[in-house]
Amino acid sequence: MIPTFDFEFRGDAGYVYDYAGRKWGPLPGFSKQKKGLPAVGLHAFVEHYSFRPLLLAYDLTPELGGATVKQWELGQDFDVLQPLFAHLRAGGLIEGHYVATERVVWNRYCVPVYDWPPITIEQTRCSSVKSRAAGYPSSLGDATAVLKTPIQKDPEGKRLMKIFSMPHKWTKKIPRTHTQPREAPEEWARYKSYNVDDIVSASQLSARCPDLTPSELRLWFLDQQINDRGMAVDRKGVKDCIAVVNQAYAKYGAEHIALTGGIKPTELLQMKKWLAARGVHMYDMTEKTIDETADKLGAATSLSPEQAGALRALRIRQVLASASVKKLFALDAMTARDGRVREMYMMHATHHGRTGGYGPQPANLYKGEWHTPEEVNAALTVLASRSLDTVERAYPKLSALDVVNNCLRSLFVAAPGHTLISSDYSAIEGVVLAALAGESWVLEVFHTHGMIYEAQIARMIGVPFEDFVKHRVDTGGTATYGPDGKLIGIKGGKHHPLRQQGKLAVLSGGYASWINGWKKFGADEYYDGDREIKAAIMSYRNSVPAIVEFWGGQTRDKFRNSEREELYGLEGAAIAAVLKPGECFRVGAIALQMGGDTLYMQLPSGRTIPYHSPRLRPATRDYASPWELALTYEGWNSNPEKGPPAWIEMDLYGGVLTQNATGGTARDIQMHGMENVTAAGYPIVMHTYDETVAEVPLIETLSAKSVAGLEQGLNDLPAYAKGWPIFAKGGWLGPRYGKWD
Repeated sequence: MIPTFDFEFRGDAGYVYDYAGRKWGPLPGFSKQKKGLPAVGLHAFVEHYSFRPLLLAYDLTPELGGATVKQWELGQDFDVLQPLFAHLRAGGLIEGHYVATERVVWNRYCVPVYDWPPITIEQTRCSSVKSRAAGYPSSLGDATAVLKTPIQKDPEGKRLMKIFSMPHKWTKKIPRTHTQPREAPEEWARYKSYNVDDIVSASQLSARCPDLTPSELRLWFLDQQINDRGMAVDRKGVKDCIAVVNQAYAKYGAEHIALTGGIKPTELLQMKKWLAARGVHMYDMTEKTIDETADKLGAATSLSPEQAGALRALRIRQVLASASVKKLFALDAMTARDGRVREMYMMHATHHGRTGGYGPQPANLYKGEWHTPEEVNAALTVLASRSLDTVERAYPKLSALDVVNNCLRSLFVAAPGHTLISSDYSAIEGVVLAALAGESWVLEVFHTHGMIYEAQIARMIGVPFEDFVKHRVDTGGTATYGPDGKLIGIKGGKHHPLRQQGKLAVLSGGYASWINGWKKFGADEYYDGDREIKAAIMSYRNSVPAIVEFWGGQTRDKFRNSEREELYGLEGAAIAAVLKPGECFRVGAIALQMGGDTLYMQLPSGRTIPYHSPRLRPATRDYASPWELALTYEGWNSNPEKGPPAWIEMDLYGGVLTQNATGGTARDIQMHGMENVTAAGYPIVMHTYDETVAEVPLIETLSAKSVAGLEQGLNDLPAYAKGWPIFAKGGWLGPRYGKWD
């Protein structure tokens, strides 16, 4: 067990004080629920003038169960911390839950203010990332509850934090906005106890989770370096955009209120009733339903005055409901004094290991309709007027918020004297799925021209692939052929209208989804009813027999007279592994085996994905054969469609296993590439599911650094993926981030 520590601190960053109401509210652009640290992020919070560490508990011998915990509190001298200082100066390891919090508080405040010895990333370990990698929840309270540790995270801590760590409302009973320890000594004693219990419970959690493997530990160090480095932000551009957004909210919000008799655009239930009274009945008020209803009304040849008013209200709601522009406020609040935003990533955010995002979440930024830097720069010049009227005159066919949305990505920039270098893998998950399954024709497509959407729909409906090539060429494209006469690429030209159906099939079909799954990707736009969608699904499955075999199942020749029991593919291997603990079952490069009460799926990289408490019971789904079984496991639910966050029983079948194997392997390949480019001197500042962005000094691009150099590192694949047609190509170099052609 590793020595551990934990801070409690206070600060006012992320709050605005309302002097009239004598209470603290959120920053502009944030909900009432998102205040303080979650709003501004760790670095901006720590550097705020109001920040102070209140308590620091540590234990150099946690195996003794908390008997040797020591604690420092604000106002004391540092004698009690001398053993910890000596341990750290000697290069000793230290662990925490979300240890980056402790390290940043220590290094960015306590080192310069108190002259404490600095802590390196390599000295730290994190029980939170261990918990996530082991398939358990991220938060200490949730994880200790699931694992039933002897010391649970004390729920009383939230109440105590509100007293001492957060500013609170001025009342007659408590005539102050901050409580000092001497003003509530009994509660302060409880807070100190809570601080101690936290490190004991974190140590108990850590002891129940496997340590990160050496390779995963290296990747976590890289993750922490990227989070510490952060990315530069165009602060003026952010402020310009916010000014225009606020004017749009005010103007169109006021129009909506006047039009509806006092209903705000955010009051969806009231708006639904108002629309119904005008003959516009809404099934729900989701973005999709609002868009469909507005488009239907907009296409009508004539509208009554009531319907015209309803359409205008819906259009206003469409304009103001953009979730993307709300990221502006997070970007503004989280940018530190040096103009960089940090702590945007969390490793092992998903069950199969993919990194997730915090705050502005660069992976989820609106892609935009503009694909050249010139378009974005021109728009930012107009937005610099900070005038809604000016923006609307310059872009009469777009709403002002659409203009802002198209610029969002490019508010991430290179630091002065530097440039961004970026490249991404083309269709990495499609290649990985085909490689794992052995779908040779798909691999051939990626080895040559890469037109997988066209090739897919051609196979599904029997249209010659050459028709798609001819359409591109006839509309201005140029085809390139290799020495063997095979097509190796096309530039320019217009896509064939059927391409979108091929894209739908590739994106929605690869993980065994059924009708509703295809509908989530827009199948209703191309097919008339469930019968046609089902026919398309079966056509897709017939075209990729190796992928269907890889999913696996429990019955051969389903729905035929020759139907028979057989465990095959990933689903069959998983069930067999649970039925026969200790035996390893392989499906190509994927292996499944029980270990204790956990089913492990080993990826080609050697990394494993855990499925806790797997259980088998007779299948009750429609059309299940008498011998078929339902396999479940226990995991942390983060999908709102399945209910609130909780430790629940989840279904495990071929589609889920395939998605995890594919997504997990794609993640491992990208992480390998990120290690390569880091070693080659490309400091990474941003990464998404398939893209890597580095920031390098401009002077280095004259000789040492280039797009080709970055792509060389990304394309040096791990041994198990050698020969797979995975390529980072089409990269760019420039001062602003974007999705450039």
